[in-house]
Amino acid sequence: MQPPLSVEKSPDFKTIIMSGLFGGRRPGFFEAIVYTDEMAAEESLKTPAGDPKTMTIKRTIQCRLYFDPLIAKSISQWFNTQVAEYEKDFGPIIIPKEPEPTKTPPPAESLF
Repeated sequence: MQPPLSVEKSPDFKTIIMSGLFGGRRPGFFEAIVYTDEMAAEESLKTPAGDPKTMTIKRTIQCRLYFDPLIAKSISQWFNTQVAEYEKDFGPIIIPKEPEPTKTPPPAESLF
């Protein structure tokens, strides 16, 4: 029989709208840096029509997560299940392809 479980929020608890993760694996643990990207449009909006060329992205590092391989595998399984259920309910999630880099021919070299 398990003891009763008590649940409380940390005083530092917050909700993060996540734009991405950065990190990877190391011997014995995984590391993930959670970040948020937001449009920094202050300069762009100084003109009446707005100038999208002056818009920038502000990237904020929100937190760093360390977790062991067992937790990493559990998270992976949880996400796979959640994504499958999401796609069943709402349709496939299409991942945009990265544009192919334009190939420029190498500069001509002299044969002599």
